[in-house]
Amino acid sequence: MANFDLVPDEAYYWLWSRVPSAGYYDHPPMIAWWIWISTHLFGNTLLGVRVLAIISVLITSAAVYATARELFDDPKIACIASIWLNAMLLMGLAALFATPDAPSTMFWALTLWTLARLRNGGDPRLWLLTGLLAGLGCVAKYTNLFMGPGILLWLALDPKARPWRFSPWLLAGGAVAFVAFSPVLAWNASHNWISFAKQFGRLADQYAGLSYFGEFVAGQFGLLNPLIAIFATLTIYRWLRAPNLKPSQPIAFLVLLNGPLVIYMIFHALHDRVHANWPGPAYPAIAILAATAAVRIHDRKHLRRLSYWVAPVGIGLSCLLLFYFATPWGETFPLHSPADTLLGWHEFAEQLETMRENSGADWLATTDYGLTGELAFELGNGSPVVQIVDRQRFTFETPDPLLVDKPALLVVPTNEGAIERYAGCFDSFSVLGNLSRQAGNRVIQSYTIAMVQGAPENLLSDGCPLKL
Repeated sequence: MANFDLVPDEAYYWLWSRVPSAGYYDHPPMIAWWIWISTHLFGNTLLGVRVLAIISVLITSAAVYATARELFDDPKIACIASIWLNAMLLMGLAALFATPDAPSTMFWALTLWTLARLRNGGDPRLWLLTGLLAGLGCVAKYTNLFMGPGILLWLALDPKARPWRFSPWLLAGGAVAFVAFSPVLAWNASHNWISFAKQFGRLADQYAGLSYFGEFVAGQFGLLNPLIAIFATLTIYRWLRAPNLKPSQPIAFLVLLNGPLVIYMIFHALHDRVHANWPGPAYPAIAILAATAAVRIHDRKHLRRLSYWVAPVGIGLSCLLLFYFATPWGETFPLHSPADTLLGWHEFAEQLETMRENSGADWLATTDYGLTGELAFELGNGSPVVQIVDRQRFTFETPDPLLVDKPALLVVPTNEGAIERYAGCFDSFSVLGNLSRQAGNRVIQSYTIAMVQGAPENLLSDGCPLKL
């Protein structure tokens, strides 16, 4: 993984890590904290950015194993579940990148484990650890807030949770969760709730429909690994049809805790597009459900044979894709693919820096947060890179105010539209030409470059008003 360039979102989160904070415009701060720690240990390298995310996959796998052992007391189910988690395409690929999904899924899985122990009559002090893990999960991603309703459902419906319903330890765990999450609340309160408004206002102007629902179902079917999706669905189907259906069963435990998250994702898909990674925290539970079917269904020989292919297909495909695009062969791939976001950034940044030096510009102006992060990471301590639109994303940084008086190169993706729309933000504006980001000889993205100078004093605080 260290041989890939950063994806734009990773580079953006690396920018966050340079100024640790209790919150950011797009997400809570956990991923920035992780990158700050790992880059201080391993430097501002690709491995330095990603190492904690990679380690988190191992911890999540261990948590899945431990949770399955607590629920079913069957080492075979536990072992298969932990392996199959890594056979999910989303976990095998996306979880190896430094995004908020890595800590979000890890803390969700660890919270499931502590709750499974409490379900079996564990030490009541585990509620303190549960609260801490749940709270830190919310510091990783707001998606983890759905763990709260899941816990309430489990407490209300599972007879095995009855001893904890009025326990002071439960209240203490809730207090710990609140304290862990409180820095994010305080940051949002001091920034006009900007992060909450962005994340929780997605459906404000959307209407119900089925245009995105099929895409959601098909996408999750593929990212789960189609074979795992089949086994997990079979477990739920047989559980619902069982004549002795009880909320005290282990499967009910997993369904109740993950149900609110899954129900919200379905609701969202009926109104707007659900990004492929959003349901990620539910994947550990789905791995356990699928493993249960693989071990306990004995009346279908073809299903047993099918289960033998889950890990080879899922893990093998993930490894093949990673290997292919991590080698020079990936640069010769003739078609556009999601891997394009990983390729060509280092060479592009070097060419742009050479153009800047030859033109006499002092800094680089951008209009896209991913491009901003990529250039800043690749150039290191070189020329300053500042985005001149959507400045609310960059409340954490304080650019040198003297930059507005110095010449800059404005870099705009060619497919964004005419670069001239930004001419009104500068006294001097001259298009120099185009520069391409490439994989080998294949052009991935073309950028238009303009020489600009004479920006208004508030450009670095309020941004260019001519974005639209």
